[in-house]
Amino acid sequence: HLEIRVEGRVDAERLGAAVRAAAANHPMARAQLADSRITDVNYHWRIAEELADIDLEEVECESPQDLARAREELLARTPALDRPGPFALLLAHSAGGDVIVLNLHHAAGDGMSALRLMASIARAYGEVDEPLPDLDPLAVRDVGALTAPGSIKERLTRGRAALDYVARGVSAPSRIAPEGDSDRAGYGFAFLQLEPDEVERLADLRTPGATVNDVLLAALAVTVRRWNERHDTPCGAVYLMMPVNLRPADWRNEVVGNFASYVSVRFGAGDHTTMASAVEAATAATQHIKDGGIAGLIVDLFGAPTLMPAALKQRMTDLIPLTGNLSVDTAVLSNLGRLSDVPELGDAGAVREVWFSPPGRMPLGASLGAATLDGHLFITLRYRHAQFDAAAADAFLAELELALTDRPAA
Repeated sequence: HLEIRVEGRVDAERLGAAVRAAAANHPMARAQLADSRITDVNYHWRIAEELADIDLEEVECESPQDLARAREELLARTPALDRPGPFALLLAHSAGGDVIVLNLHHAAGDGMSALRLMASIARAYGEVDEPLPDLDPLAVRDVGALTAPGSIKERLTRGRAALDYVARGVSAPSRIAPEGDSDRAGYGFAFLQLEPDEVERLADLRTPGATVNDVLLAALAVTVRRWNERHDTPCGAVYLMMPVNLRPADWRNEVVGNFASYVSVRFGAGDHTTMASAVEAATAATQHIKDGGIAGLIVDLFGAPTLMPAALKQRMTDLIPLTGNLSVDTAVLSNLGRLSDVPELGDAGAVREVWFSPPGRMPLGASLGAATLDGHLFITLRYRHAQFDAAAADAFLAELELALTDRPAA
C-alpha cells in the first residue's frame, strides 16, 4: 500500500495513460503469473508487451470517511495475477488535494517497488523524462545471487551469526492486546504525521551508533509494552519484523520487483521498559543483523525448499497455526526512509503527503510503514479488524507518538 496526496486535481484519463507509460519502463508492472503444472517447482512470470487494461477506480470523496472507505475497499482485495499488471489503483478526488492509492501485489514488488512505480506514474503524468538505470530489470531479479557470500570467511561469519540469531529467538513473541476487534475481513488504516521540528528531535533519542530507524523500532516496542499494560496483558519478548532492501547501492532505489528480505528485531522482556533501553537494544540487534549478513541468510533459508511443488508453496502460510504462531512476529515496521527527488504531477501540483504500509495477517495484526518527505515523517498503521477498531488504532498511534517524543504513557 502506497498513496500520495497532491496539491490539485488529477485527471483520470491522463492518469490512465500515465500508468501505461510507466508500466512500459518496468517489466514487472506488466507481469502476470503463468499457469503452473503440478510438477513445477518454480513460479514463472509472463511479461506483456504493453499494459492494455488498468485496474483503476475513480471516486469523489466529500469527507475523510469517504476516502477511508474507498481505501479499505481497495486494500481488502488482492490484485489479480492472472492478467498483466499485478496492481490496482484508486483515484480519490478530495477538497484537500487528490489522492492516488496503489495496491501492489507483494509477489511482484516490495515497498521500494511501489514507490518507484508511483514515481514513474507521476513523471509520465507530468510529461517529464524518466531516468532509468543501465541494467536489465529482469536479469537482476536473482536475490540469491545478490546476497551470496563471496568468500569462505563470509560464509563462516554468516553461519556464526545465524546460530546466535536463532539462539536469541527461543522465547515466544508477545501479542498485541486486541481492542474492539471483530471478525470483519480486510484492513483499517490510521495515520500519524510528525512535523519537521518533531522529526529533528528524534535525533535526541539516538544512542551512539543508532539510526532513526532504530528509534522507530524502539518506540514501537515500547508502545506494545505500554499498550499491553493498559489492557492488563502480559508483555514479554517483542519481535518486530523488518524488511531489508537487498538492492545493491548503485541501484538501491531502482527496479520494480521483490528485493526484500525479512528479519526479526528482537527485544527481550526487559529491553522495552524505557525508550533509552529500547533504542540500545534495537541498535545492537540491527547491527548484529548487518554484520552477520542475516538478511542474506533468510534468503538462503527460504530458498532451500526449491524442490517443493509451486502449488504447495502457495499453501505454506496455511501451516502457520500449526507452529502455535511461534514463527510470527509481534508487529512489522517498514521504513522507506527520507524521500528525495519526488516528481510533481504536472498541473496537479507537488506531492504533499506520502503514506505507505506493508501487509500483515493475524496474529500479526499491526503493520506500520514510515516515509519522510520535506522533513515530515508520515507513519501509517495498517491493522486487521480482528486486532483493532478505528478508535483503538488511533489510540495505539497516539501511544506511539508519546514514545517517539519520549513522554510518559497516556
